[in-house]
Amino acid sequence: MKKPKHSPEGVALRLLALRDHSRQELRQKLIAKDFPPAEVDEVLDHLVGKGYVDDARYARRLAAYLGGERMLGPRRIVQRLLQKGLSPDLVDESVAAGEADFPTPERLGRLLQKKMGNRLSDPLTSEEMKKLGRFFFQRGFSWGDIQDIFHRRGGFTEE
Repeated sequence: MKKPKHSPEGVALRLLALRDHSRQELRQKLIAKDFPPAEVDEVLDHLVGKGYVDDARYARRLAAYLGGERMLGPRRIVQRLLQKGLSPDLVDESVAAGEADFPTPERLGRLLQKKMGNRLSDPLTSEEMKKLGRFFFQRGFSWGDIQDIFHRRGGFTEE
């Protein structure tokens, strides 16, 4: 095992200067750079103590970004946060906070408007609704929420 050129704290601070990271993300990146796990954990404890690494802050910001900017549904947001190594409880709290700020029906309505553009007042064909439904589902929205947006728009029939 070769000795890394830089300290794990220096590498971690450079990574944090680019964007927030979860503790688990930083740990994986530092270990991948051949730093000893015990040393990495010590550095991360220090950075958490200084407030540079804060999983709760990171989870809230990422959930808000994924819901507000990327327009993802709750299911996909949960998946992405869990992939970052965040605890399920923290993920649930962050998704709930994001939901309070930008509720799913509003997100779906805005996404529908973006997809339909000037055609928003035109009736949707069955094929268009199926295609939109698949698109919304892949973005993490539930079938119930998708049906609701089509019902409110006045054009959903179950086939």
